[in-house]
Amino acid sequence: MGIDLKACRLVIFDLDGTLVDTFGDIAAAVNFALKELGLSARRVEDVKRHVGNGARLLMQWAVQNDSEMRPSGGDDKILDRAVAYWMDYYLAHPADHARLYPGVLPMLQTLKSHEIKTAVLSNKFHKVTERLLTILQIRPFLDRVIGENDRIARKPAPDGIFYLMKWAKVRPQETWMVGDSEPDILAGRAAGCRICAGAYGVLDRAALERLGPHVIINSPMEIVS
Repeated sequence: MGIDLKACRLVIFDLDGTLVDTFGDIAAAVNFALKELGLSARRVEDVKRHVGNGARLLMQWAVQNDSEMRPSGGDDKILDRAVAYWMDYYLAHPADHARLYPGVLPMLQTLKSHEIKTAVLSNKFHKVTERLLTILQIRPFLDRVIGENDRIARKPAPDGIFYLMKWAKVRPQETWMVGDSEPDILAGRAAGCRICAGAYGVLDRAALERLGPHVIINSPMEIVS
């Protein structure tokens, strides 16, 4: 069961783990930054579990959990360098391994055919988000894109959802937040909108069920089926 297209006017998507499998490139950027700092590499699966809260928290985890160096949470200089290395690499290599999940393009086309507004709300830096969507050729199917920035608090804060609902002139009951991780679900709940969770990204179905979204899907096409 997907969403009720007749009662929907806006669908807001997370990016990583929802529309695009980006974990290989994110891990490559993490490991580039760690190498520059003389630290040990991380496995893709370990990185994947820490995606969704922004680059700074991701790199804080990566740096602090190194057996060779464990700076305190207040060691901002090391963390600033780690994030800068991560960003430089990721901007240059946003889609070496990234791929759309099967069914993303026809799903977006279906939403457009029903005149439903679409948006991306990501905790990934805005510049990287825009570039990745452009490279993967789905940016034209999205009406608005919001990545991490200085004006709107990142998820799980509901600010981005409120902003998009105001822009689209829609009510919470006409809005769906589609994501794959806890920040997405918590943001949707705080905004009072409908929540659709993908069990093919960061969290499995059992973990998602505990968070209580309205709908859980196994593939993007289930959104419109």
